[in-house]
Amino acid sequence: MTTGASLCVKCGLCLAECPTYLASSNEANSPRGRIALIRALEAKTIGPSAHLNELLGSCLLCRRCERICPSGVPFGSIMDAGRERLGRYRPLRERLAAALITRPRAMHKAMAAAGLLQRLLPGESLARQVLARRDRDAGPLRRLYPARGSKRGKVGLFTGCSGRLLDAEALQGAVKLLTRAGYDVHVPEAQVCCGALDAHGGNLRRAHALRQKNEAVFGAIEGLDALVSVASGCGAHLAGYPGMGALHKDISEFLLDASVPQRLRFRPLEERVLAHVPCTLENVLRAGDAPLELLGAIPGLEIEELGTRGGCCGAGGLTFLSHPRLSRALRRPLVGQIEQLAPRFVLTSNAGCGLHLQQGADSPEYLHPVTLLARQLMTD
Repeated sequence: MTTGASLCVKCGLCLAECPTYLASSNEANSPRGRIALIRALEAKTIGPSAHLNELLGSCLLCRRCERICPSGVPFGSIMDAGRERLGRYRPLRERLAAALITRPRAMHKAMAAAGLLQRLLPGESLARQVLARRDRDAGPLRRLYPARGSKRGKVGLFTGCSGRLLDAEALQGAVKLLTRAGYDVHVPEAQVCCGALDAHGGNLRRAHALRQKNEAVFGAIEGLDALVSVASGCGAHLAGYPGMGALHKDISEFLLDASVPQRLRFRPLEERVLAHVPCTLENVLRAGDAPLELLGAIPGLEIEELGTRGGCCGAGGLTFLSHPRLSRALRRPLVGQIEQLAPRFVLTSNAGCGLHLQQGADSPEYLHPVTLLARQLMTD
């Protein structure tokens, strides 16, 4: 039996927090409903099918239910185990996209052949945004960035399988802020994908192999103070690593703990911005306040939150591919808020969320919070 599934007492507190249940009013699309289906699948009272894959596959894995569950049900790992039993029913397009995104060399080739990328991603808009982000890549990161000034410690920077393609400026901004705060930044070349997309797609064997590789690579760096991630989706998975999870910190949380707002100075910026707190940052990493507090170090910046804290924008890993109608419906109110406020920047701690939001409202500039902080950093 899947570990933790028996903890669910079917109290129903999760129903009001689940975006797919609220959208459908279908018990099978609720957290307790999905757990019941997985237990029935394991007991062989029901068999794997395309319909069951649809019910389990529509879960966004925002893990809001896990955040508020009084029984501590580990819903994320239960869903991963359930989806593993349905691997062959997963749509081919979704499997191909996951295989492409999690393999940087293959992703580079697909981006070079833009036509292939457009066939795998829905609509011309998303493919165009991905290609535009690739064009902003400043090239490979060095293996070591020494601390500037007095050294306070050393960190490992997790870049992710697609971080350098989709949010290179955020990685460069993280290096800039970390080194100025007094930390050596190690960026191992041999690191690989965190394994989240494979785990959530039912390929637990590959996810396990990727985890072991990353634990070995970062574990070989002696005296790390933290394993720092920039994308909250990756961070949510890294936090569950048995060998490195205790060391993991989201970049915003680490910079806040390192007293960066007090140690560094930032140029004023008289702008109103919308700050999106991804569900992975709020519900899994429990660090939703960190980027907002960090941004408060920029004088003159007026910050308003986008959407409801702990909710999902609709990106949900590859949900935008597997369930585009649901994905667009969840994005719609956020797009309305963006269009009403018309900010210069929309800030989010997850590149996937930024790409998804940008499809609905293209006019603001979409940045990671550390990117804006690095742009405003005073270097004299």
